[in-house]
This record gives sequence, structure tokens and C-alpha cells, in this order.
Amino acid sequence: TIETVEASGALVRVGLRLSPLAGGVQGDRIWSRITRESAELLALQPGLAVQALCKATAVRVLAASGAACADAALQGTAQRVARGDWGDEVVAQLAGGLQLVGFAPAHSGLRARRRVALLVDESAWVIARAGD
Repeated sequence: TIETVEASGALVRVGLRLSPLAGGVQGDRIWSRITRESAELLALQPGLAVQALCKATAVRVLAASGAACADAALQGTAQRVARGDWGDEVVAQLAGGLQLVGFAPAHSGLRARRRVALLVDESAWVIARAGD
């Protein structure tokens, strides 16, 4: 759900609250940076339900530590870790119950049931109107 829409020149920064799954706690907040034209075409406004999508390769996964727990990071728990030469694929569950797939550096040492931080650049989020 959109919480804020902030325009600055040709860009718009959209603050979204992720909806928790049944029984989950309040969802996390993410930010998406899009063009003003896209925001106008989608008629984005606070309170509007939208879908936020990103590629798994845009999600960086780190062990949850001081630096990794910055405000911009989503916090979660690793559910599954698949090792790979080019990066370790991590399935993580957020507190609200949603799952994200992302990648940690190869040989990261991450394990299932460990706390992780997930970092996604604002420009990597795609916004779509729910039901459109």
C-alpha cells in the first residue's frame, strides 16, 4: 500500500508498506524511485494498493549485523540457502510472512534460520497497479 509520494524534478519516490500475510506482523516499508510520467500514468496516491516487484538478482543478502541492519535494509530469516560459484541463492522470510529470493556472495557462510538483511536499490522496484 502506498504511504507517500514525493516528487523531485523528473523523479518520484514512492514509500510503500508491504502487506503482512495472514497472521503476520505489520509489513516492512520499502521505497521505489520511478519517473514522474510513470507515477502519473499509474495515478499513484497514498492509500492505493499496488504490487511491488523486483528481480532476485537485485536483492543483496547479508548476514544481519550492525552495518547490514541499516534502515534501508529489510530484515528476515533465511529459510533456504543454495550454494553457487557466482553467488549463494537465499530464500528469506520477512516478519510479515512475505518471502524474497536474493543472492549473497559466493561462499557466504549463511545458513537456514539465521537472521539476514536484504538490500534492494530503490530503482530496482517496479510498481504495478493491483488488479490491472
